Amino acid sequence: MSAIVWRRLVVALIVAVALTLLAVRSGALQAVLDALTGHNIRVQGAPVAAAHATLSEHEREHIQSLPPQQQAEELMQASVNHDVGATEMVMEKLPGWHAHLQRTPRWDSLELTARYSNDLRVRAAAIEIDLLVMSLDKEPTSADRLIESAEGVPANRPSAAYYLGMLANRGVEADRIHDLLKKWTHEPDEQTRFWAVEGLAFFGTDDTIGDFLDVLRNDPSLNVRERAGCSLAKSGMLTREQRLKAVPGLIEIGDDPAMDATTRNWAFQALREITGEGITNDPSAWRNWLSSHGSERAEEFRREQNRLLGNS
Repeated sequence: MSAIVWRRLVVALIVAVALTLLAVRSGALQAVLDALTGHNIRVQGAPVAAAHATLSEHEREHIQSLPPQQQAEELMQASVNHDVGATEMVMEKLPGWHAHLQRTPRWDSLELTARYSNDLRVRAAAIEIDLLVMSLDKEPTSADRLIESAEGVPANRPSAAYYLGMLANRGVEADRIHDLLKKWTHEPDEQTRFWAVEGLAFFGTDDTIGDFLDVLRNDPSLNVRERAGCSLAKSGMLTREQRLKAVPGLIEIGDDPAMDATTRNWAFQALREITGEGITNDPSAWRNWLSSHGSERAEEFRREQNRLLGNS
């Protein structure tokens, strides 16, 4: 994805989370986003468990001696580094961190790195911690609060969509939130559609695949279409096996002469990132590959459910 759009996403996200933190804790969520105006498949499976193996006793003792904020940051650093057992310890420590975590420059950096980890367990751990940072309990009341704010003040929808997606990933009101975010992907406001895609990316469920393909094919904004393509290729919480289910739809988009050249290129780029194949922008070649090798690649990905394309 382009460097300009990437920088825009990072800046917008930092602004959104900072404002949301203030809003959630002050009860003024309606003002969160004043600065941020700039194939029906059912849900499957439980949330990805943010669990790994076991840290050494020495490392565990050191982390136990730290205050909650440092514990969370040290464990996220260890998770990003793929230290064995770090994500499991995150889950152990979560109850004791309640009401003790806040946004810091180090957390912002670690969260962004974790969001693009090549291990879904690391991404899941980041979601768990971020919900605590934002004082969002994994309860329907948190979803109610965000939805009420977004319905009352449409400018709040981008931030609400982002955190509603996290809640849905952890099993909170997933069907309800999916219906809402899917609706928001058709809103007139570009920022609402953009962040609705970002929220849907957190779900990690089959039913979002059709949503992303629809956005990639039909959204009027190049930026929103790009985020849908990235959500299919490597962003968010879909496994690589799940992403393979988007291959037929991506081939259709790449083979559609009515589509603009940029979107068709993104479809082929997503195909290469999902499959790990270096096939050129040739729909026939991709159909041949899918027919000949799609099943074996799905089985390969099934054996490593938590591994996916990421930065590290």
